[in-house]
Amino acid sequence: MSKQPNNLKIKYKVSYKKLWKLLIDRGLQKKDLQTKCDVSAASVAKLGKDANVTTDLLMKICTGLDCNLNDICETVPINEE
Repeated sequence: MSKQPNNLKIKYKVSYKKLWKLLIDRGLQKKDLQTKCDVSAASVAKLGKDANVTTDLLMKICTGLDCNLNDICETVPINEE
């Protein structure tokens, strides 16, 4: 089994812009997301910052909005400054 280097640099992050667009297209607000998907305001805030969230949270959102994972998020390159 090969060992990965400890200095592996991550070049991508998860973006939830697709989720916000989906909400707009459906005429929903973040409060509606909390209610329909049974997620907390803190979780919605994390999504708004493109922070790490659990796959369980993402599956709750997909179930509540009747959509697939690729409808609410995508990987995007990290901008290096």
